[in-house]
Amino acid sequence: MRIVSIFIVVLLLIPVLPLSSATRSFKSDYESENAGLMDSPWPMLRHDVHHTGRSPYGKNGCTGILKWKLKIGECCIFSSPVIDQDGTIYIGVGKTFYAIYPNGTIKWKVKLGGNVDFSAAISKDGTIYVPADDWSLYAITLNGAIKWRCRLGDAPSGDPLVDKNGIIYIGTLDPLVANGKFHAIYPNGTIKWSINLDGCSSAVIYNDTIYVDCCREGRLYAICADNGTIKWDKWEGTVNKLSSGPSVDENGTIYYGSYGNGYLYAFYPNGTLKWKYKIGATHMSPIISENGTLYIATYKEHNDYLYAFNSDGTLLWKCKVPATIGLMVDKNGIIYGCGIYCIYAVNPNGTIRWKWKINDYVLTHPAMGRDGTIYVAAWDGYLYAIEPRDAADLRVSGVYYGPTFECIKIRVKNVGCEPAYNVTCEAKILVYPWKGNAETKTYTAEVPVIDVGQEVEVRIGKICLSPLKYIPFHVILGPEIHLLKVEAENANHDLLWEGGHFMQMSILGPLVCLGGLYYWFLDVMGSPRVEGFAGWATMDP
Repeated sequence: MRIVSIFIVVLLLIPVLPLSSATRSFKSDYESENAGLMDSPWPMLRHDVHHTGRSPYGKNGCTGILKWKLKIGECCIFSSPVIDQDGTIYIGVGKTFYAIYPNGTIKWKVKLGGNVDFSAAISKDGTIYVPADDWSLYAITLNGAIKWRCRLGDAPSGDPLVDKNGIIYIGTLDPLVANGKFHAIYPNGTIKWSINLDGCSSAVIYNDTIYVDCCREGRLYAICADNGTIKWDKWEGTVNKLSSGPSVDENGTIYYGSYGNGYLYAFYPNGTLKWKYKIGATHMSPIISENGTLYIATYKEHNDYLYAFNSDGTLLWKCKVPATIGLMVDKNGIIYGCGIYCIYAVNPNGTIRWKWKINDYVLTHPAMGRDGTIYVAAWDGYLYAIEPRDAADLRVSGVYYGPTFECIKIRVKNVGCEPAYNVTCEAKILVYPWKGNAETKTYTAEVPVIDVGQEVEVRIGKICLSPLKYIPFHVILGPEIHLLKVEAENANHDLLWEGGHFMQMSILGPLVCLGGLYYWFLDVMGSPRVEGFAGWATMDP
């Protein structure tokens, strides 16, 4: 079963938001088509059956603050959270499916027969549909009891979709002989119909037509929801790369972001191409704000951007962001993304609002509660609850590369809207004795207060290591920083070199050189290979 899980590592889980009284501005067909979902803050991946990723809630705040985090797995969470009408969060990791209270305590958990690598969907009657890689779809009650188990024939390849009549749609993947299927399943767990489509993503529905991407053939399909008849299919440029599937707007335009050829496609309901735009490789299709603006981000792990488009394909702006898997937009038009090593917020005009750093990959989609809390899961095994709030926001604005005496020199700036008190600056350095195993040394410095907009220079020390005991230079083995962190109570922290992006250094007694004495010397001597290495380096705020 793990072969299938590895095959779907890059899959985008899609949360979908429930119908609530706060969605009255949506057209009536939207309300009708989502009537099979629970009226809750976030009942499925990307919030609704159109995959808009749009929340009717939101909370203002100049930055993001950690409310709580809960360890639910050792690593590698692929499933994205969904939320019921009482605010309970549901998420799977490994073979365990969790229900978690809004305060971060576990309500219940249930063991399933396979790994949960996709999001659940919560139906109107409170049934939670959970796909697992034991080739099954489980129906679970709000109390954690298993109602039924439907055998799918192969491992799930996407998140479940629930239509207005309670029918569940889900695809499967056969990694060996491409014999996967796309199923329609009655609410009692019996199969209504199945068609031979292998590796189908999470699906959307509009006017009783299902739109789904099937990666094995790299095609987008339009399927009659009633009987599974294929209406049309179109080449969309991605083969053997699972995605979060298409999205559809209130006028029936279908959007798809291609990982293979890097195009964002827009199709009319009859399957003809409306427009396309080259953005670069992406694992998602756009989320859609209430005014119809499309937001989509690329995933290349370098030079990635968040794009904003009009529905006619006109580019409004683009903003440099970390490589991104999942997006959502709140009622205020703030866009939230799950990027590599962080959660970030972007203003409606395309400027970065804040980043909240995580020391590992974030390869899931976000969900939003009724109070505006953002829930995301990361590969460090934690579920995080992040609250937008007016608070301090600390950033390492500069790092000094070159020789210093007993310290690492950094600059810290408060870019938030409240003062930061009792700021702790910490460096974790891996050092290698001439004999024995590597050791981690931790050094700190304290700053009583950093006011709003203030930037201060901090010397982290005192660092002094004997060259008789520790290897001083980074030749084969040598000192390297594994983490540089600044934090304070009621403040957004900052991390550098997280996730394994380490920085070498030299430590010769009290002489400390971040980056290494060798490279500093080459820069001072004018080597073009390391030009600009010595001195202060400005960090991305």
